Amino acid sequence: MKEGVTMPAHEKRVLSLDGLRGLGALTVFLYHVDIMVKPFGAGGPSLFPGTASVMVFFILSGIVLSLVPLKHMGNGGYDWLGYYPRRVVRLCVPLFAAIALALPAGYVAWRLGSTSRSALAVAYDAGLPTAVHDILMQFDVLFNVSNGLNDLFGAQLVRVDSPVWSMSWELWFSLTLPLAIWCISRIRRTGLAVVAAFIAVLVSYWTGYFPLRLCLMFWLGVMAARQFDKIKAVKLSIQAELALLVASVGVIELSLVWHPGGVLEALESTAMNAACLVVVVVAIADGFTRRALSAAPMVFLGKVSYSLYLTHAIVIGALAALLPRLGIVDPLAIAAVSLPASMLVSVAFWRIIEVPSMNLSRSLASSGPRDAVR
Repeated sequence: MKEGVTMPAHEKRVLSLDGLRGLGALTVFLYHVDIMVKPFGAGGPSLFPGTASVMVFFILSGIVLSLVPLKHMGNGGYDWLGYYPRRVVRLCVPLFAAIALALPAGYVAWRLGSTSRSALAVAYDAGLPTAVHDILMQFDVLFNVSNGLNDLFGAQLVRVDSPVWSMSWELWFSLTLPLAIWCISRIRRTGLAVVAAFIAVLVSYWTGYFPLRLCLMFWLGVMAARQFDKIKAVKLSIQAELALLVASVGVIELSLVWHPGGVLEALESTAMNAACLVVVVVAIADGFTRRALSAAPMVFLGKVSYSLYLTHAIVIGALAALLPRLGIVDPLAIAAVSLPASMLVSVAFWRIIEVPSMNLSRSLASSGPRDAVR
């Protein structure tokens, strides 16, 4: 395969992508602090790009899950039978543990009179069958899908741990990765495929059918993985790199504050998704962004990013419900406490839950090549 990657066997991780994932998780944290605690007041939209950060996560997953399978397509194939148990364990053990942690936290918040989404996710006062049904729905990450706000039928998202919504799409992509690899490896002109994908993203925004665009962000990551060596070899001047980053962040921020409606808003939202892809490409290319994201603090943040992503909303919600009862009512003070508390919980969760799940995942590996990039 002419466009296949040639990643060296010793290169287990792409450090700048770890750092970018960590930065994305921190941005999602700031977004949730902003909308849950409102430290800057209740007026106006949040300027922290939570949705864009999730799109970056999806592109990153498409890249890191595809690099090794694409590499091995030309020399005996990839160990898909070994991949599935490893991947499902890697995703679902921390995911289900976070949901199990969020349920009692949500119950306590409900008992304290909170009207937050996590507190109302389970109808504890509607009878035992209804409560058990709602609890089981929290663990349904295959069919209880949404775009973070609404489900497929337009009903409001009901999640005790709101970031879990994106993990449904991560799991679906992980399960259908062989299909994505098979289809995209047969594309001859990647540039045209990227344009076609963004046209489909535009249609998705225009019609409101969100599964199309969410799935395509992963597939765009697979397309980027096919060109990974070429992208990584590109040397960006500092002027070009700054121009790309400023333009991309500008487009992302514009989508947060300007909502013209109709086709124009669909175009704007599609441009936001394209800007997310540009940010990922800049993080891979040879420049100061790649070096900055590969620094030790960013890599560590990337290492615990999954745990931070899964647990931060639980911590913020708990502090927002408990601290006012302890006399701390200033939203800025609650927000200030939320960051170190969330980091401490995420590191503990990573140590207690995520590391053992990674070890279990590795123990399930067969003798074939591993998907060790992520």
